[in-house]
Amino acid sequence: GSVFVVFRKSGKPAVKMQGIEALQANFPEPEPVSDVKSPWTVTFESDAIKRGPAQPVTFTELTDWSKNDNAQIRHFSGTAVYKTTVQEATVQKRKGSKLWLDLGKVGVMAKVKINGEYAGGVWTYPYRVEITPFVKAGQNEIEVETVNTWANRIIGDKMLPEAERKLHLSGIANRASVIQESGLLGPVKIIAIKNNSN
Repeated sequence: GSVFVVFRKSGKPAVKMQGIEALQANFPEPEPVSDVKSPWTVTFESDAIKRGPAQPVTFTELTDWSKNDNAQIRHFSGTAVYKTTVQEATVQKRKGSKLWLDLGKVGVMAKVKINGEYAGGVWTYPYRVEITPFVKAGQNEIEVETVNTWANRIIGDKMLPEAERKLHLSGIANRASVIQESGLLGPVKIIAIKNNSN
């Protein structure tokens, strides 16, 4: 992220703490609430171009698509939707704080829904979305829609016999190119961040 640092001659005096002058943190430290370790059901686009798995796949742990044993996942380029559920106790609201879903790492972009409600999108660090307004009593469904670049599909196509290729692009990638890290990599956590307005 980016910040503005403003220097001025007059302003609010520093807060006194135990005889030492200290300023309130602009960016409060996140407080861990829980890890989201549930198995994830992942649905890939499976059309003739993107060639993802036709049936949803269960990920017991979050891993990089480019390291998957299944070539349909390893060379997938497109959108995949991850879904899991967590109990209310895992995402319990905390007074004076907001709850955030921290996705850890994503390759390349993601959108988040909580209980079917759009919470926000991320494309760079920190991969976090505020979820406070969407948490409810009982079970909560987490949905993370991820999308990567075309590189892995192009490289995968170059490895197929010419008659089976769907993409005919030159100069972008070849079979020797390194496939890119993709998918929801995690670790996914729920964190609480103190609300500075309180």
